[in-house]
Amino acid sequence: MKTWYLSLAILLSAHAYSMTPTEADSLVSQAARTYADGDASAALLLYDSLATTFASAPLFYNIGNCHFKLNDIPHAILFYERALLLAPGDADVKANLELARQQVVDRVNELPLFTLGSSWSAMRGGRDPDQWARRALWACLITFVVLALAFLIRQRIIRRMLFAGSAIFFLTTLLSIAFAAYRHSEVVNRSAAIIMAPKVDARSEPRTEGTKLFVLHKGTKVNVLKEEDGWSEVQLANGTVGWMPPSTLERI
Repeated sequence: MKTWYLSLAILLSAHAYSMTPTEADSLVSQAARTYADGDASAALLLYDSLATTFASAPLFYNIGNCHFKLNDIPHAILFYERALLLAPGDADVKANLELARQQVVDRVNELPLFTLGSSWSAMRGGRDPDQWARRALWACLITFVVLALAFLIRQRIIRRMLFAGSAIFFLTTLLSIAFAAYRHSEVVNRSAAIIMAPKVDARSEPRTEGTKLFVLHKGTKVNVLKEEDGWSEVQLANGTVGWMPPSTLERI
């Protein structure tokens, strides 16, 4: 369980809400002790009370652990996925998510990633979704500092080096902003979902009379393409598409 990191994340934002830092820290500590004592149900209630106000990778990770202990695999996967969305570089979240996925009935083969897919995942990863925004701010600050020094120093060679350095940091700023924008779009995009129903038939069209294409079971991850006439068109990781009722799934 992630306790100190969760406490820090919540305490940093507690002032913006009605809950005081002391109350938030107390709930985190109480939930951690309750979970350690083996009462996952009570710990889940405490973590859920925090989740109504706060959202962080450690909080979602701990909620996922509670659901996993209670053998609620679909909700465990849901919250591990939410944690991974905020902290794609967290090894603990990845490990527990993979462990939960092993208990899912469906085995959907994913489409092959492009050549640099793993490198891109590592580059955009981290323990929080704001890392590139912070890097952009630091790069911007350094750009102006180096540029100011370039105007103040008289030596021609050093001035040229400083101007070149400021140009490099400016490009770094732009690149960091682009990555930050991409991470923001990832976090706010809620097209991915987890199947919650024990079993659901995917149809060829948005109606009950449509041809049954395939069957999915709880815990399977899908991507919602669109909604029409009270139905959701979903796509599996292997590219297969079908229609199902929105009530059978929950957005990540």
